[in-house]
Amino acid sequence: MRTVPDRSKRSSKNPYVACNLLIAVAAVLIAVVSVAALKQHQLDYIFESPWTGFDTILPHTAWAAFKVWTFWSVAAAILGGIALRVEPRLGLLDATIAGFTGVWIFAYLGGNALGPIGLFRSSTIWALLAVGCVWLWRAPPRIERRRISSGHKLVLLTGVLTMPGLLLVQLGSPVPPYMDIFATPAAAQRIVTFGRYLPFDNDPYGYWNPSSQLPGLELFYALLALGSRSLAVLADTAAIVPMAGLLILTTYRLGKTIAGDTVGGMATLFLCATILFRVLPYMHGRSVSFVLVGAGLAFILDERRNTARLTLGALALATAVASHAIIGTLGMAVASFAVMTGGGVNALAGVGLMAGASLVALPTIHVGLQIPVYYPLLPLEQVLGVALIAVAARRLNASAVTDRLRWLRWGFTVLAVAALLWHPYPLLLGNHPLRFPLLVYGGGLGLGLMLLMDRRPSRALLGPVTFALLLGMAVEYVSNRWHVMLTDPGVRVAMYNWFHKVGDWYPYILVFPTAYLAAWLSRTVSRRAAMLVVLAFLFFPWRDRLDPSLGPAGQTADPNYHQHSISEAWAYQMETGKRGHWGNTRDRRWAQSPAELELAEVLRGEVAAGRITPATHVVHLSAFVSLYQDVLLFSVYTGINDDPYLTNHVFNPSDAGSRLRPIEEVHARLAERPPYVVIHNEPSVQLAPEALHGYEEIFNRDGVRLLREASVR
Repeated sequence: MRTVPDRSKRSSKNPYVACNLLIAVAAVLIAVVSVAALKQHQLDYIFESPWTGFDTILPHTAWAAFKVWTFWSVAAAILGGIALRVEPRLGLLDATIAGFTGVWIFAYLGGNALGPIGLFRSSTIWALLAVGCVWLWRAPPRIERRRISSGHKLVLLTGVLTMPGLLLVQLGSPVPPYMDIFATPAAAQRIVTFGRYLPFDNDPYGYWNPSSQLPGLELFYALLALGSRSLAVLADTAAIVPMAGLLILTTYRLGKTIAGDTVGGMATLFLCATILFRVLPYMHGRSVSFVLVGAGLAFILDERRNTARLTLGALALATAVASHAIIGTLGMAVASFAVMTGGGVNALAGVGLMAGASLVALPTIHVGLQIPVYYPLLPLEQVLGVALIAVAARRLNASAVTDRLRWLRWGFTVLAVAALLWHPYPLLLGNHPLRFPLLVYGGGLGLGLMLLMDRRPSRALLGPVTFALLLGMAVEYVSNRWHVMLTDPGVRVAMYNWFHKVGDWYPYILVFPTAYLAAWLSRTVSRRAAMLVVLAFLFFPWRDRLDPSLGPAGQTADPNYHQHSISEAWAYQMETGKRGHWGNTRDRRWAQSPAELELAEVLRGEVAAGRITPATHVVHLSAFVSLYQDVLLFSVYTGINDDPYLTNHVFNPSDAGSRLRPIEEVHARLAERPPYVVIHNEPSVQLAPEALHGYEEIFNRDGVRLLREASVR
């Protein structure tokens, strides 16, 4: 009789198990020491800040999260299943990314096709999902399960380090926790309220010019709200955690495409050295669009090119342009470089692929430049773009990313390495070495290492990474130098925006060469030692100690613009989640008083009664414009056009093209007899008695008055 060995005893004496346990203990000690090293005000965020109003807001945010997560997951499962059914070679990970980003892509395409005719509705969306579900049930895809790789484990580690804090921020924030980001949820709510998407009349907020609109993101948040039957602003913030998870997945996928599984996993960890997990809860296009850029570049650059990946990648990049024109365009430029440097037929097909993506993104240009066209020209442009993408993708199918510009690429890489390690003028004008020292210097060393290892089988996709960095440097220089030469204030601000947004682009691109350096160290020195070094750099709050610009001890750099440690991120997330963000308003969570929220209910009642239509503008007299004061945000909660007239308002270039006006101009506007007038917090204007003659007061509470013109029935 053969004796069966006792595997439990063997595993308990396994030196690898003991070593892994030691590494885990060391990692916990690094985290504890890092938290203890925080400055006093950061420690207060964790241990002293009260849970102000968290119990009252939790039912709202938790219910919205359940509905939005359920809808997005169901829709993603159906779209991902369809993608896997059409192309079984995608694999589970790519199908998952295709499903979740596919919901976003559908919102952009479907909103332009169905929105102007009133069919972008909850019933239409669920009917289409039902059709897709039945089709999958009759012909289910085959799912292959694969073993968990080292890169997958790093992805899970990144999730463990980041998701709890982000979940706390999400559950504590019914509205996005930052200034100047309300235009997008207001535009999404307008679609939900009126059941119609009007591309050239979808800016109820009124604070910015048309070029600041983000049609791809507005339609996506509207889709989440329609599918989950939520307010758009709640659907916006309820998507924080799944959006962060999708950012991690697409970053891993792009890193894997560039240099393999371990680099992909390390890249997700180095996201913690960017500001993306800090700014992503604002849910603005400049941060969330990296999800689409990462997915698009990962699919297009993948050496296992096929029609499905190329098509999905091109559509993702087009939707990224519609969600944030600057970040999306930078991503499109990198993809164009990759697909059009192959020469011959491949170069021609690459031109077709990018031309098709540009056509899909073209409605964004119409909206931003206010070039109105009649329906259905915009969806026809997109249909033509999708067809061109499909044809070009078939021609590029199974063709590898080529290396025809190898020697030229090496020279440019040396230039990029010099810029990152020595940054001579005029390169890196935005003070990036001080803002992101780990990524700038780690990325410079990693890029140099990629050049030294540029041979099979160690070769990484050096060309696209180098091009992405040099493109950012060129854009930074041109926008900084040329914006002062422009006379139109709106165009000048738009040009200078490129300079600022490159500050978001650099750190994202630099996570990949930095991850390459860390992966090389783990292979050549010690995997466990490399992990401990990486965690120490990411956890310990060392950046402020090297920054002479902060002045007296105890100060910290603004985490919205500077690299900060994981321990600092935890402190900031605890502060926002526990107390709420809007400290100078009437409510730290909603940024609105009960009376201001009640006004939104009254206005929605006017919509239901048919007295307010998409064409209605509400004249809004206000004492404030700063969003850290008590500002009335009825457009965010109703989608009704807000025309603000403000006390002590002084024009600045960022106002060009907006509806913000000095309160002294309201007399002429009232003479036109607008249908509704809101007076908030007694603005400093003396109205003649006849100015409001014929208006009836239908709401008056706690400093908020709503008047309706008598002829409105």
